[in-house]
Amino acid sequence: MSCNIELIIIYVKKLLETETTGHDYFHADRVMKNALHIAKNYDVNLDIIKVSALTHDLIDRKVTDNISLAISLLEKELDNASCSEKDIEEIINIIKTISYSKGNIPISLEGKIVQDADRLDALGAIGIARTFAYGGKNERMIYNPDKNDNMDSISHFYNKLLKLKDFMNTKEAKKIAENRTQYMNEYLNNFYNEWESKNQD
Repeated sequence: MSCNIELIIIYVKKLLETETTGHDYFHADRVMKNALHIAKNYDVNLDIIKVSALTHDLIDRKVTDNISLAISLLEKELDNASCSEKDIEEIINIIKTISYSKGNIPISLEGKIVQDADRLDALGAIGIARTFAYGGKNERMIYNPDKNDNMDSISHFYNKLLKLKDFMNTKEAKKIAENRTQYMNEYLNNFYNEWESKNQD
């Protein structure tokens, strides 16, 4: 029996309804849609991809203080949604390994696709919006050229976001990432011009 996606969506919406760092349900939904777009080129388990994409942030330190409890609750919810024991194990393995900060690459193709899809949502116009949402929630300044501590939101572009295109696993994700990264570079150029009041005419 396939996983009951509707039950999983309800669960994810409930847990992330007050999330304001850019890791809300709408992010999860976009990651799922990105992943399904990439998956069109491969023979993969779409249930695994859908559920992993929807739930990938539920056991992340950005949205929970108790990761082990979050994993246990998610496993129970996936069981309630009729996911098989094998699928649950694969889903948990994927969402444990897709984080950029951990530096891992998932073993399965499904995992690689979800990882790409998550990283794509950190790029482009949405990625810019999420960067400042996360920065504001974590009391980061937008930009502070007087400090060299890499702790403002603009620094995040250079510390992580502009590098993501080089860490995509699939050809389609690489193509999309290149376009979104170019958009972000254009944004940064405009940002610095406005910061220095260079484009007032």
